[in-house]
Amino acid sequence: MAKLNIVGVGPGSADYVTPAAKKAVEKAELVIGAQRSLALFAGEVKGEQIVLTAKNIQNSLKKAAELVKAGKEVALLSTGDPGFSGLLHTALESGLFNPENINIVPGVSAIQASAARLGISWDNARLFTFHEGDVSDDAKSKLVSAYQCGRTIMLLPAPKGFAPKDISALLLETGAAPKTPVYICENVTLENEKITRTTLEKVAAQSFGSLCVMVIKQTA
Repeated sequence: MAKLNIVGVGPGSADYVTPAAKKAVEKAELVIGAQRSLALFAGEVKGEQIVLTAKNIQNSLKKAAELVKAGKEVALLSTGDPGFSGLLHTALESGLFNPENINIVPGVSAIQASAARLGISWDNARLFTFHEGDVSDDAKSKLVSAYQCGRTIMLLPAPKGFAPKDISALLLETGAAPKTPVYICENVTLENEKITRTTLEKVAAQSFGSLCVMVIKQTA
């Protein structure tokens, strides 16, 4: 049975692309992914390629569904891990695919890479993603609650609308300690990787790149 292979391609560096991801791409008759994701497999794609954009995502998924139905293998490249702020949710929500026809190839997420860089055991951390633009009052309330419970928080900010400075401002307004340690991990695993060690009050007055992970750590 043909599958839609949703392939995690890691946080950005080719060093973090798994052998399983490469195998899924090599056998696919169609590979769909953002330009920077496709670049990780230069010379390894044997089938057709579609450069994925915000404008063509629905048409690309429709074509993928048609090929899978026709018995063709398709690889959909998802940055990081498909199951965390990745394309698994998008594929399932489209209603175009039977879950039994979806195969997930997990990848290293920016969250994982950031935890490794900081030496954090993140099994008890509270994870949030705002990449999809969910900055509802309910989402904000859950973030504030996690802080008030003393949890380490690891999150993906929204570049527009809920950036690190907005998150810091929200927490400070709801009683967070200004000196709470914060780490901003930008472009993790890439050549221009940068890790800023700072505090909530300082982050509220700063701007960071769109590819970042924000870590709020309250315990030693």
